Amino acid sequence: MDHLLRRCAVGVAALLALLAGCGGSGGSGEPSARDDSRASSSAPPTTPTATPEESEAASLTAYDPPTRFEEHGGIRAPGLRNVALDGRKAYSFAGDRLVAWDLAGGEEIGTVEAGTPTSSVRDPAPYPPGLGTVEGKRYAVAAFRTSTKGAGSAEDAVGVEVVAMDAETGREAWRTQWDLPAYDESYLVTYVAGVAGRTAVVVSHGEYRYPVTYGIDLVTHKVTWRAPDFKAQLVQGTRVIGQKRGAEDALALAAVDGGTGRYVWTGMAVGKDWSARAFAPDRIWVGDPEGRAVVDSATGEDKKYEGFGEKLHSITDCMDDQLKSTFCFSRTVKGGEISAYARTGKRLWRVGGPSDGSGRKEMRLESAFRGAVYVYVSDGPYKPIVLDGATGADKITDLAVAPQLTNAYVGLVVVGGEIKVYRATG
Repeated sequence: MDHLLRRCAVGVAALLALLAGCGGSGGSGEPSARDDSRASSSAPPTTPTATPEESEAASLTAYDPPTRFEEHGGIRAPGLRNVALDGRKAYSFAGDRLVAWDLAGGEEIGTVEAGTPTSSVRDPAPYPPGLGTVEGKRYAVAAFRTSTKGAGSAEDAVGVEVVAMDAETGREAWRTQWDLPAYDESYLVTYVAGVAGRTAVVVSHGEYRYPVTYGIDLVTHKVTWRAPDFKAQLVQGTRVIGQKRGAEDALALAAVDGGTGRYVWTGMAVGKDWSARAFAPDRIWVGDPEGRAVVDSATGEDKKYEGFGEKLHSITDCMDDQLKSTFCFSRTVKGGEISAYARTGKRLWRVGGPSDGSGRKEMRLESAFRGAVYVYVSDGPYKPIVLDGATGADKITDLAVAPQLTNAYVGLVVVGGEIKVYRATG
């Protein structure tokens, strides 16, 4: 998953379009499909973490896309699924704290902690902080489990606490909290599924209670809607996509309006462990966890894309390159396959798998960003490569690293349980 194109200076107009971009399975608040343990085993050899010199701190440069990288420090987070890239900054969620990172300086610039002891916090759900801009102010938003010790004979209480951080300074902007029924006390999961306009979409569920989704206004800090029996999984534009529980606990893919919480559509039947993830700006892919369908997020219609739902062809990851294509990795009877899809749904090319007679080595997909596809050869020593997103041909074969989460400035890679930052140099 590395880009390798000519070194180019990006003009001001292009930079504005790239500031918030990131490639990989993340984006829009949805969980990444990435297995961080897989990422660790395939990453480059571990080296001491580089500390940027002061003269380097302001030198992060945007490339469209980046194709050369060099190590530039690291950040702390449970995994890449809990990290959101946003220009020269990153935000991580660790269950009991929300942290802002300055990637140029390689340092933590702010932390907002949950109002509950660390001992009561479970591993976080695989979601990054939500990012949103309202009335000229950008926020990073996280949801925490709260715990309040009951006084006297009163029962202990648990609840949800939503915290907004000023994305620029890393300081707390505001927080709001509400209690949940006592029977949720033994187990509680909370996460931010994304931000729709001025509304943060927060999910909570207990051990014996199906998830409830809430809409929290970023301006008033109040809960503006509540959707019982709906588990939000991602936000796409104004729509919140997830699972709706119906009669006899039957589950269906569904969407609600991010501003009101009202149902927009109810679609195909799904299973408890199925997920909905971003495929393109107006498409989601549904998996169990293997890719089963690509759905129009405005209508819930199955678009019948090639490769989805095929026997002996398991699609395990897809990522939008934020330009014009989506790239997927599949496991087949003849090894791994990487496929490219146009915005129209047409499959553009395939590398590997039973349809490829070129004799090329098997590759694994790591990330994609604006026409660059970052992969590595799966057999033998770690060898990262950048593929041309338009053709699938090798573009650059002497990369330092194939980033697993990418934007115009940096690529992030999991190495031995640590998240290393590689700045773009070309």
